[in-house]
Amino acid sequence: MSASILRAVRRAAHAGTALGRIFLLGKRVPLFVSWNVTFRCNLRCRYCGACDVHEEDLDTAGVLRGLDELWALGARWITFGGGEPLLRPDMGEIMAHARNLGFEPFLSTNGWLLPRHMDVVRLAGHVNLSLDGPRAVHDEARGVGAFDHTLAAARACRDAGVPVSFQCTLSSVNLRSVDDVVALAESMDVPVMFQPATAWLDSSARPNPIAPERDPYRKTVDHLIELKHGGRPVANSVAGLRHLAHWPESAPVWCGAGKIMAVVEPDGRLLACHQCDFARTAAEHRGGADASITEQFARTPALPGCAQCWCGPVVELAMLFSMKPGAVFGALRRLVE
Repeated sequence: MSASILRAVRRAAHAGTALGRIFLLGKRVPLFVSWNVTFRCNLRCRYCGACDVHEEDLDTAGVLRGLDELWALGARWITFGGGEPLLRPDMGEIMAHARNLGFEPFLSTNGWLLPRHMDVVRLAGHVNLSLDGPRAVHDEARGVGAFDHTLAAARACRDAGVPVSFQCTLSSVNLRSVDDVVALAESMDVPVMFQPATAWLDSSARPNPIAPERDPYRKTVDHLIELKHGGRPVANSVAGLRHLAHWPESAPVWCGAGKIMAVVEPDGRLLACHQCDFARTAAEHRGGADASITEQFARTPALPGCAQCWCGPVVELAMLFSMKPGAVFGALRRLVE
């Protein structure tokens, strides 16, 4: 049996066991975890406020201990992001520990530093890179030189045999560039997932200066649905895109926050959802986490859903657990990749 088939079988077994605990036994299991290991970043993207959040990063021992606890709680898929996770000098040790535990570790990065850290990248089960348009558009949103570094990072992942995908944040600067983004993804044989910029700067309460206007944004999402139907490499499901088309108005959606997913912040605080919980917990716990990951998860309630969920991967998870066929097919395909 090939290594890829064995990995797929292992993933399916992990997922099946966890889902049995969740839906048959009524347990909460943080099967999917996003860990923002730092809010420090080498870029200052115009739609992100992470750099303005001054939190002390949990030290290496604390992160490794947290990974041990998450594994014991039933977590199996973990995405390390930020900020820029590759700014942490211990990222290789963190990734290696996650993989040794049995996690399927993902890495979300802007790509600028990636070719210098291939020892870390080779430990990843998947790398997600930001791509917001052709060179002029991408660099307008993220900084001069960012586009070339993103493509260089994608090539480095491909050459190393590490699966890679693009994430495109739709803002006022790139709504007319989605065809270019899809064409770039297609030329590199890489899928691309789309999501709207939030109305406020991520991790901040300040308004987002390049949040898209509603009507042009919705026309762009309609166009993405057409591209999806045409077989282009749009990673979102049609059901997921139809949900995202409601932005910025409320749209009910199945919510896994605190049930099957959790978020860990740089200082070790565990949240059910970064979007819903960040402002409240930042005010309550400015000194960092006050308890272990296990204790925090035990006292973190599952959220009823805020009807303002616009994160592409989280929406796809909602579509999957709502048994939308396109989302289920996409998840099965990713399972065997």
